[in-house]
Amino acid sequence: MNIQFKDLENKTADDKIQLYLTRVEQLYRSIQQWLTDENLIIESHTVETTEKLGTYKIIQLSIKTPTGKWIALVKPNGASVIGGEGIIEIEGLLAGKEYLLYMRKPHLKMDVSLYKGINQDGWYWIEDTRRNLAHKLDKSLLLDIITLVSDYEF
Repeated sequence: MNIQFKDLENKTADDKIQLYLTRVEQLYRSIQQWLTDENLIIESHTVETTEKLGTYKIIQLSIKTPTGKWIALVKPNGASVIGGEGIIEIEGLLAGKEYLLYMRKPHLKMDVSLYKGINQDGWYWIEDTRRNLAHKLDKSLLLDIITLVSDYEF
């Protein structure tokens, strides 16, 4: 991903954002594959984002039907998030929003996750904040989330 940084806090912030961008890019490759299999159109747009760590340009994805009707937007919101190591918003046609968090599996017995169900590093959707139940993102879950925010039926 060709990213331009502005106003970064420090070298640590740069490293954290670079890692976040790498993870976003990996997720985008999966999303491209999953949604192309569903005959959807994915368009990318470069936008500027500002978060606690600094300001930088990043790619957003627009998801459209084969006829070109917009149904959802995948918007990376930043590398800084409580309880995770990155956040992405999925916004739908009906103004619905859901969030994906990049979570790491607790590696030591003393490590505690805020969420249940984190058994490997990756992007997770938090189903229920009262029960703190997280689900690892896969194709089926992504399609469910898109339907949830946009009412688009697969």
